[in-house]
Amino acid sequence: MEKAVRSYSYRGPVGATSPAGRALSEALDLVMEGRSPYPDKSTFIDADKPETNREVRGAAREGQHAVVVSPGGGTRVMSPEEVLAEDHDAA
Repeated sequence: MEKAVRSYSYRGPVGATSPAGRALSEALDLVMEGRSPYPDKSTFIDADKPETNREVRGAAREGQHAVVVSPGGGTRVMSPEEVLAEDHDAA
């Protein structure tokens, strides 16, 4: 059986124990079990930071899904197409 390979990243301080950091850690554990709910090429971003919108747009421009994690641990997965369409609609 072939394991799924995933590419995940985290936009936050190194070593931080933040909601996005915890969600990424959990996602990596689930990848090892072959059952991660997050798409390949995902960037985990804390929802409550002043730069969240900028980081979500940056991830989208890099072709990454944005996994925005609330302080309570809830997540919202946004595809690059969704984010870039919102940027286009706002312009």
